[in-house]
Order: sequence, then structure tokens, then C-alpha cells
Amino acid sequence: MKKFIKKWWLLGLILLISLFFRAYQARVGFSYNHDNDLASWIIKDIVVNKHLRLVAHQTSTDGIFIGPLFYYLQLPFYLLNKMDPIGGVYAATIVGLFSTFSFWFVFTKTFGKKEGYIAALIQAFSYYLILNDREVVPTMPVILWTVWYLYDLALLLKGDKKGLILLGLLIGLIWSINMALIVPLLAGVVAIILAKKKLSKEGLLKGFMVLFISSLPLIFFEARHNFLQVRAFYSAFTQPQHDVVGGFAKLLRVILLLGKNVKTFLFGPMINISYNLSLVLSLLAFAFLYLKRALSKNLTIVLILWVASFIGFFSLYSKTLSEYYLNGALIFWIVTLTLLLSQLLGSKYKVVGLTLFAIYLLVNSLGFFTHQYNGNGYMERKAVVKEIDEDRLKHGFPCISISYIVNPGYDLGYRYLFYLRNMHVNHPDSGAPVYTIVFPQKDIFVTDKAFGGIGLIYPDYSRYTKEGIKFSCSGANSNLTDPMFGYTE
Repeated sequence: MKKFIKKWWLLGLILLISLFFRAYQARVGFSYNHDNDLASWIIKDIVVNKHLRLVAHQTSTDGIFIGPLFYYLQLPFYLLNKMDPIGGVYAATIVGLFSTFSFWFVFTKTFGKKEGYIAALIQAFSYYLILNDREVVPTMPVILWTVWYLYDLALLLKGDKKGLILLGLLIGLIWSINMALIVPLLAGVVAIILAKKKLSKEGLLKGFMVLFISSLPLIFFEARHNFLQVRAFYSAFTQPQHDVVGGFAKLLRVILLLGKNVKTFLFGPMINISYNLSLVLSLLAFAFLYLKRALSKNLTIVLILWVASFIGFFSLYSKTLSEYYLNGALIFWIVTLTLLLSQLLGSKYKVVGLTLFAIYLLVNSLGFFTHQYNGNGYMERKAVVKEIDEDRLKHGFPCISISYIVNPGYDLGYRYLFYLRNMHVNHPDSGAPVYTIVFPQKDIFVTDKAFGGIGLIYPDYSRYTKEGIKFSCSGANSNLTDPMFGYTE
């Protein structure tokens, strides 16, 4: 037992720290919105309607859906929490903890023990990665996918047949995480070429088998629906996707958003430094590592190609770009920071390395503890829905209606919470008593009660009669029957 503790105490401590950051005030920090509401309806469809789904919801690209894996992962946690959406938070916490372990394992196997512990500490403390792991959305495991792809590239460069098997699994998982992860697969092809070794027939066969098995939901769905996504995928690349910028301006935007991600990862929200300077400094650090031979020539090539493929693809693709599309390239900077700290800690500049590492951990911790939530998340939404339900029961309303005075998009993300309380919710023009949800609150909108950043205006009770309410409630429950953006059965 003493030997076990002596060997694993540091990893155990890092995992506990990681768990703390990902679980601390999890309910308060749960930014419940339309994506989470949509996920809840999908999981409800699986559990209540016994519908074993091959796909989850439609993405922002017409005709392309996301795979169901992340939703099935959340399902047991929903069941343990009586179908409450908080179950998704617990699922995401477990995935985040596994990510910390994965960083330790992959960097230890790829670079060495010291690098493994440094990478695990970076992942555990990183403000950027913590917030990513606390997001209960299918794209949350992108960083986890990339760290295993880094390991796979190392295997492929060695000509290890296990690399082909792992590659098959990782490709099969892309559909359930983020289609943007197709972009760096070119680096895998180049890694195979650089290895200059004959492909193992056994590894190739097993890789294709793993790819086939992990892609079965996609294959079955496409076969049943006349290859809907294949056609949509082709259309997405052959027709304009209505981005407002293009050409050189699009390239500059890609670099700007990439720099924003890198700045937040390296310096957190506490240190004010320009995005471009963050990029330049990090690229100089990468060049230094190559010159110091901390990186092999072949691994340097595939890592550069990995980032370049993201920049090139999104500069040419006409879809409006968001920062999270570029999360798949962040591993380049995680490797750079890990190896830079390792080099400094193992040299005569050890004090400099320790100082930089301590600053990184401190700045990111402070960033996390001072992070401000918008007061419009799970706790606030659940509280306002509970208040509406209790008030309508007090007044004997068999159904109610909801109106919204909110910024665009903030009227979404309430429907599953109404469903959980078995509420009949109609449109304001139905004649049912109208409760009004306000966000953000402003002086011109006088609210009756506040729940964090959300305000609630009660109905004008004198306007409604029992007969009128009874008539308005005689129809279908709009909360159950109205279409929902992205939701399909």
C-alpha cells in the first residue's frame, strides 16, 4: 500500500484538484441554455418514448446532425437525478476528470514522466480548459479527442500498428463531437508517410474494423435516409454558407480568433496582452523548443501541419466562424507550454521555470474564482419556472402562457424545465394568464420579482375569468407540440 501511495500520490492530488475546479459550484456555474434544453428533450425522447436514436440534433449546417454518443453518456446521470438536467453536469465533470488523466498518460508516453505531470497540472488549473470542461455540450470533448490524437500521431510516426487502430476509433468519434476534427486528419496521413514503414496489414484491418463499428449509427442513419448527411456535406462545401467576410479578411479573422484562444489559454483573463503578441511569443517558444531538440523533426512537421490545416480550412470555408471551431488546434500550444516549462525546469534556469509555472497556476486560479456568471443559468431559470408554477397553482390556473422581454436567443432554454413540472404552457395570444420573463433587467421594465439576472412580471389577474382560462386551456399544450429549433424525431 505504501509503495502504491508513493508511486501515485502526485497524480492522485492532481486529479483531486482537477475534480475540485470542475465540480466547484457546478449548479451555479451551469449556463443552462437552448443547447442544454435540446439535450434534455433528446434524452427524454430516449427514456420516455423508448426511441433509440441514431442521431441527436441538427447542427447549424442544414441537413447535418451530430451523433448521439454524448447524450447517451449523460443518460444514466439524468436517471440518477430524476431526469433533471443537472445530470449532464455530472457527466461532463467525469469527462473532464478523464481528460486530466489522459493528459498525464499521453504526455508521459509521448515525452516523459516530467512532461506528463506538467501537462496534467496545466489541464487541471487552466482557466480556459476548466470552462471548456464545464460546458455540457457535445463539443466539450474536443480537447480530450485532440490529446489522444496527439498520442496517435506519435504511434503512427513510430510505425506502431496500434496507431492505426486508435486512428480508426478517433475518426469514428468525430461525428459525435465536432465535424471540424476532420480537418487535422491530414496530419495523420503525413505521419504515416514520414514513418517510412510499411503499413501493417493486421493494424490496417483492425483499424478499419474499429472505424466501421464506431460508425455504425452513422451508417445506419445514412442508409435509412438516402444519405441525407452525405448530400448536405457536399452542399456545404459547394455552396456559399453566408459568411459576412471572405478572402484575406477571413484569414485575418481566423488568426484573430486563434490568437484569442491562445491568449486566454496562456494568460487567462487576468493578464491583458494582445492576441497577436500571444501568438508571436508562443510561436517563438515553439521554434526555441525545436532548436533545443525538445521536439523531433517529424513531430514538429505534423504539429505545424495540424495548426496550418485549421487556418487554411477555415480561411477558405464560407461558414461564419466561432472560436470553439478552433479548439481542435489548441493542443499545439498545450504541447509548447508543457515542453517549455520542462526545458526550463531541467536547466540552470530552473528558478525561472518554477516562477513562470507558479504564475500560470496562480493567474488561472484567480481567473476561475473571479469569473462572473450572467445570472441567467440553471439555478435562476429553474427558480423562475418554479415560482411561475407555484403562483399559477395558488391562483388555480390549469394552464398559463409565457412572454419574453429578452435579448435575441434568451427566450430559448425554458421548455424542458416547464415539462419537468408538468406545466401546460401556451402562447400569449391564447388567452391564458401571461407571465413575462425579462432578461437582462432594465429600468424601463418594472419586474415583480428577480431571480439573479432574470426578472418576472406576474399576470394582471383581474383580466382573466374562469371561463376564458378554461377555454384557453382546452387545446394542445404548446410546450409539447410546438417545433423546437434543431430537434428532430
